Amino acid sequence: MKKEIGLLALLAICLCTGCYDDKGNYDYHEFNEITIEDSGFDTAYILTSFVDTLKISPKLNFKLGESKNLTFEWVARSNGINFPEYPIGNERDLVYPVTLPTETYTLFFKVKDTLNTMEYSNATVMQVQDLLTSGWVVLGENSNGEAQMDMITFSVDTMVLKDILHDSGLPVLRNPEKVWVVDNYTNNMIHVSTGDGTYRLTRDDFKGGDHTHLKYNFFDPGLLEHYVLQDVAQVSGYNRAAIIDNTLFHNGFLISSAVFQNPANHYQGSYDLFTIGNKIAYNPKGMVFMYVVYNNDEKRFVYTGGRAYASPAGYCDTLKDTRDDIGIFSWKTGLDYVTNISSRFLDGYSYTILTDGAGDYYLYSYLLKYEWGMDKMVKNKRYLLDKATDIDKAKFFGASAQRSYLIYATGSKLYTYDYIAEKVKLIEDFGDQEITLLHYDILIDTRAGDDFFYVGTYDPSKPKETGGTLTRYKVVNDPNNIIIEEVPGFSWSGLCKIKSIDFKRY
Repeated sequence: MKKEIGLLALLAICLCTGCYDDKGNYDYHEFNEITIEDSGFDTAYILTSFVDTLKISPKLNFKLGESKNLTFEWVARSNGINFPEYPIGNERDLVYPVTLPTETYTLFFKVKDTLNTMEYSNATVMQVQDLLTSGWVVLGENSNGEAQMDMITFSVDTMVLKDILHDSGLPVLRNPEKVWVVDNYTNNMIHVSTGDGTYRLTRDDFKGGDHTHLKYNFFDPGLLEHYVLQDVAQVSGYNRAAIIDNTLFHNGFLISSAVFQNPANHYQGSYDLFTIGNKIAYNPKGMVFMYVVYNNDEKRFVYTGGRAYASPAGYCDTLKDTRDDIGIFSWKTGLDYVTNISSRFLDGYSYTILTDGAGDYYLYSYLLKYEWGMDKMVKNKRYLLDKATDIDKAKFFGASAQRSYLIYATGSKLYTYDYIAEKVKLIEDFGDQEITLLHYDILIDTRAGDDFFYVGTYDPSKPKETGGTLTRYKVVNDPNNIIIEEVPGFSWSGLCKIKSIDFKRY
């Protein structure tokens, strides 16, 4: 045993001696370790694309002194799906004008010593947004009658961005109708509806083209003639009804929610389409998959959707009067349609304004509700609007979220009418300016006490490109007085002649 140990010791000495004798055959260097200080990497960055420039000057420490055998790499790795990486620099000091898509990123700084191939790194987090991330998208027209899109962006400081469609890839469009910023399961896009058709734009950069025409969202792209989106209502991010070319469509399927199928403005067993009013009534406050429209031919209320067995998911059905509610009003009214209004009042009341053609106007109040596994419609009351000044001239309508107020606009005048107290108040007369929009906010500002609406006006002394103004108003919840106030700091001028607005959340 001692002999074996001695032989092993001798072998080890020989090996060591061999290494010592061979030392002159290799160029050995002491390891020049590098450390990257946390300065510049100890904070998260919030940046805006095409506005901000990210500047970081890393501090490097060398064990043996400054090395010249170094390469540098700055990489932004998205924290979204598939973690795409974006190389943004190859210099030691980063000076990067930000052009990244809206996303949260991990920013890596990598230092490689080419002499010994060692790599060192440090990292931080940055959130990138762009001017198009959040704000009101405004669709209107210019002096040539062409569709123009502006945006009141809240992404950085509040500012107005002009003529976003100019570089969108869309053809020249006329007769703007509606902008719809959709949030749904499969296809989050911005819809631009005009008399020349409806096109979809990507959310990040507002780009589109012939291939994003709305007709390609139909099973049959040749079904309609113009594809003008007039109104749309959406519940739960995917269940929706839309009026396109005066035709009703309903889609309640999650996976195919971006695809429109066959017209729904007919009864079961018949494919004869009846004409409908141009607005959809629905409940934005509750999870009710029921949508109400007005059958102009039969002069009665009808509905589509719902979640009960045999509910009309691709057609319409009539609403039935009962012994208990026939005294309130009948669903078959015999009156002419004026408009539908959806609101957040109480449990989410809906309204329909009708007229008898002889000068009398009526407000029908009802509630779409979900109860015991079924969607149903409950009558509230019918009100004669004989004390509502200029109601026969009104072009735009809305309803308060806190009070029994009907808000309407005609010409240059903005009115509020308490349909229970039968009191009317002229809120504002804009004089020579024309009211072109009344948008009641029922989807964005929805906290307790929020009751906002927006009024678009146009000054005819200015070009249509810049003569528009958008102003925010608030309904004050006062039980004794009608009080509507302009919200300070929420009026934006220099816009196009406004036709439609919608809010972009992200």
